[in-house]
Amino acid sequence: MIKAGNDEIYLCACGLSQNKPYCDGHHKATLDEKDGIFIYDGEGHRTRVESLYKNP
Repeated sequence: MIKAGNDEIYLCACGLSQNKPYCDGHHKATLDEKDGIFIYDGEGHRTRVESLYKNP
């Protein structure tokens, strides 16, 4: 959050906002993510990333 005079401006930190650089609340979709890494497609569908590395 940034204070601009009497206004509060919230910036997106999750990357899901459709109104970047401002927060639009899309981060609420991540509230149930406990452990792991997830990616989201353009429609908001979530996929868990199991591994970033290939096993030899």
